[in-house]
Amino acid sequence: MRYLFFDIECCDGAHICEFGYVITDENFNPIEKKDITINPKAKFYLTGRPKRPDIELFYTEEHYYKSPEFPEFYKEIKRLLEHDNQIIMGHAISNDADFINRACKKYDLAPINFQFHDSQKIYKEFFGINKSISLEKAGEKLNVEFPQYLHKSDEDSELTMKLVKSMCEQLEVTLPELIDLCPSCIGRTENFIVRYNEAKERWDKLLLAAQTEPDALSENKKRYILGKFLKTVKKTEELTPIFKGKSISISLNYELTHFREAFVLIQLIVNHGGKYKSKSSESNIFVEYPLFNENGEKLFCARLKYVEEANAAGKEIQIVSLDEFLTILGITEDNLKSSKFPTESFYKKPKIKQQLPKVEHISVSIGDLLKAQVNT
Repeated sequence: MRYLFFDIECCDGAHICEFGYVITDENFNPIEKKDITINPKAKFYLTGRPKRPDIELFYTEEHYYKSPEFPEFYKEIKRLLEHDNQIIMGHAISNDADFINRACKKYDLAPINFQFHDSQKIYKEFFGINKSISLEKAGEKLNVEFPQYLHKSDEDSELTMKLVKSMCEQLEVTLPELIDLCPSCIGRTENFIVRYNEAKERWDKLLLAAQTEPDALSENKKRYILGKFLKTVKKTEELTPIFKGKSISISLNYELTHFREAFVLIQLIVNHGGKYKSKSSESNIFVEYPLFNENGEKLFCARLKYVEEANAAGKEIQIVSLDEFLTILGITEDNLKSSKFPTESFYKKPKIKQQLPKVEHISVSIGDLLKAQVNT
């Protein structure tokens, strides 16, 4: 197994102008060291930044601008990072993964997918601190030998290697054993998404709570989970397109008090060809769900307020009760409670199996749909 330490410099905190790396064997003996300069096709902005230190790069701006652009080095960097049987390490490396993703998107290149390990997170565990620390300060704290230059990517990569080597030596462990001691340092970038394992674990726990113990979640956590769902929800089943061309919003009273059922209901709306809107004033249909306090007084619903204001201004948003809406869907509240939680819409775009013949959409009102249900 080999170890790859890499570092990136940017001209403005976003666009890559330098990619450097050091490859070692399992005993941290250097095998290869290289620095690649890249034309960032963006202006340099590294001094005079509010609340951020000035940075002086090793090469001149002219040198970077005379270098080839990122696509020239894409295959080399991709081959390097996707190499089998290696451990990739960097300091605050999720930032570097983001820089690579940004460059790939800019030039319409396929993502570079790889697992990485963060020396900054290991350092924090090593000293038992919560504050993030720069590579230079971490190196000073551990008394490692500094390279000749800083903010030169291959030299910073070597400094990262020496930092990690020092921690391994002081703990008398190998690098794989050091990683085992600090699993929070492990992350991955895949399909332009950068995520540490611990973040995925936290998310998985939240998602499990949404399915099994929704009442234990705070309102903020509920809003967070639902927001992520609305960004990724796709059809999981091809149903009769009764809501094609329609946007639907549901009372926040229902979302927060029937959290699990709300996900099932939203998935059904999408499967029936509709779109779900948290912003109720942009919907065509609003599902009202009144709640009352101990004195029998109706509780305020902000979404209903916005619907009423939009209708007063000339919009025609249909307001229906939850029972009426469930009748349209041909289901009951018990059906919602027993339905499978739509987990698949969070993680991947599902494969749709065509179950019904394609039909031309006929614009109907919610009243028409109700009448059709009654007459059948």
